Amino acid sequence: MTRRTLAAMLLLPIAAATAWWAWRTLPQPAAEGAVGPPRGDYTAENYRLVVMNKDGDLSFRAHGPYAARDPWSQELFLNQPRFSFPANDGSGDWLGQAYSGWVSSDGDEVRLKHAVVLDGPKLPDKDPVQFRTEWLSILPDPQTAHTPLPVTISRGASILRGTGMDATLPTSRVQLLSQVSFHDVPVKKR
Repeated sequence: MTRRTLAAMLLLPIAAATAWWAWRTLPQPAAEGAVGPPRGDYTAENYRLVVMNKDGDLSFRAHGPYAARDPWSQELFLNQPRFSFPANDGSGDWLGQAYSGWVSSDGDEVRLKHAVVLDGPKLPDKDPVQFRTEWLSILPDPQTAHTPLPVTISRGASILRGTGMDATLPTSRVQLLSQVSFHDVPVKKR
């Protein structure tokens, strides 16, 4: 065997190992990602949803034309949902609706988005409280509502506006965080 053949036989495995190592260290092309949200593991048309809390009591109800559940996070995405949240004191239901909605996997938070309406229970001799905003987070237990966006709150002829809100629904107690304005039209006595 010649020196040239011996050198070729020794260098061939080294060259192959070096080529393999260089190929493995090259950046790999990124896998194509999915466009848009993942497909739900189930969808429902004309759905009716009843959610119970951890004690087995009614937390809220919802219905609408279309719902989809995320297969990984178990969150619900709702189109044009209508919600009813029972008041703890039994005075009636808070009624909410929006263009789209979201429910956490545990059912402990509801988010309403775009053209949000939330109306308080109808009480005898009192006008219901009405909230209007573009985004609202509702926690069914402890029955609170929050938004960082501008909100309009009305009750009868009284109109309260501000940016950012924390509300306790059973007491209709509202805290506006900034840019607050108030308009009230007195009711004429007969």
